[in-house]
Amino acid sequence: MSNPVLDLGNSANWEQLYFTSVDAVGANSALFVPIPPITVPILIESHIIALSITSTNAKSSWNFGGLLSQKVALGLTVGGLPDSAAIQKYKLYLNHLTLLILPKLTTNYSVEVAIPKWFKQVSLVLWQYIGTESDTTEDLINQIKTVDLPRIEGKIDSINDVLGG
Repeated sequence: MSNPVLDLGNSANWEQLYFTSVDAVGANSALFVPIPPITVPILIESHIIALSITSTNAKSSWNFGGLLSQKVALGLTVGGLPDSAAIQKYKLYLNHLTLLILPKLTTNYSVEVAIPKWFKQVSLVLWQYIGTESDTTEDLINQIKTVDLPRIEGKIDSINDVLGG
């Protein structure tokens, strides 16, 4: 399995795709309806994303920011509605950037974020990585093609010259 080689530290390699701020609907300050899952209304193309979850009324002891589900279209119709499947859930942290490298199963996908039921307010920002991407296997193949192979061919040519071939 190869490892990705990315330039994550360059802010030009990130594109903000989505921002929302949602308040829970409440009858009073003690009683409220939990925030429903937030479905990002954009198909995402990069399998490398970052999310920020913040809450203006979060307690300092709160660390959990929610669960992200990656959803892919299956091309099936169930009960007259197109179907999609959540592949895996990823834990998000409150007041921290969460970097996710998702599996490359399709050319695009959607995400849904389940917010903890005790949140009365939440803000969510989603970025996708748009920088260049290579992996260690590709880098090694390119090194063989551009450095090692010409060097070996040069040595073979030298041997042929010595042998008179």
